[in-house]
Order: sequence, then C-alpha cells, then structure tokens
Amino acid sequence: MSPELALLALRLGLALVLYTFLGAVLLFLWRDLRASARTSEIAPPAHLDLRTDTAPSRAFPLSNLNLVGRAGDNTILIDDSTVSSHHARLSYQGGQWWLEDLGSKNGTGVNELDVEDPIVVTFGDQIRFGNVFTELKSGPAPHKDGGG
Repeated sequence: MSPELALLALRLGLALVLYTFLGAVLLFLWRDLRASARTSEIAPPAHLDLRTDTAPSRAFPLSNLNLVGRAGDNTILIDDSTVSSHHARLSYQGGQWWLEDLGSKNGTGVNELDVEDPIVVTFGDQIRFGNVFTELKSGPAPHKDGGG
C-alpha cells in the first residue's frame, strides 16, 4: 500500500469518527430538547405580597414569567417613581424562582442585598424594587373583598 493511500484511508477514518461523534452529540441534544418540551415546568402557586405604609397590602399572583415595572405591559404593575418602566424579571426555571434586575435605575434587592446578576429567591425572601418592598409567598394570592 502506498503512503498516499494510507494517508487517504487515515483521513477518511478520522472523518468518519468525527461525523459519528457529531451525530451522537446532535442525537443527545435532540432527545434532551424533546424531554424538556414534554416536561415543561409549571410554577407552583405563589404570589408577591406588596406592603406600603400608605396603602393596604396587595398580592400579585405569579406565573412562570413575571415582568415587574411601571409600564402597562408588565405582569406586575407597580406605580412608584422609584420603580423603572421595566424594572425586573421574576421567573420559575429549573424548579426555582429566579430574580433578575433589568438595568433599573434604583436597583433591585433581596434581603438587603443588591441584585447584580440573576439570583435564586425562595419563599419568605424580602424583594425590593426601587423603594418598594415585597415578599415572595407560597400559595395563591389571597382575594380581597371589593377587588384589588
């Protein structure tokens, strides 16, 4: 066998190994994607309890994705001058609640710590949006008589 043929056979063998490896990776990714689509997580019943000195407490029911801010297109609308139009995101992923500041002017905090990167929050945590304080609570939001 000439050296050229041996080199060609070696190249073809390495290409076959590479394509087999890439095919296996794609197969595993495809299976994982299908499995995650079938078992999409539903957030457990939870709500944010908003307390202010000037108004009665208010409860906001939570879904898998919640946007917090002053703008009307947010899931949780907080009308306060220290809350940005699109202040933060509170989402349920991987079996945990995640809080992320969206570049707000007055910041977001959890239990007196400033949030700079996405952070896991748990029931009972005090969450601050600007100067507005809330608490993450388990269970559905309580209903008040007279709306709200």
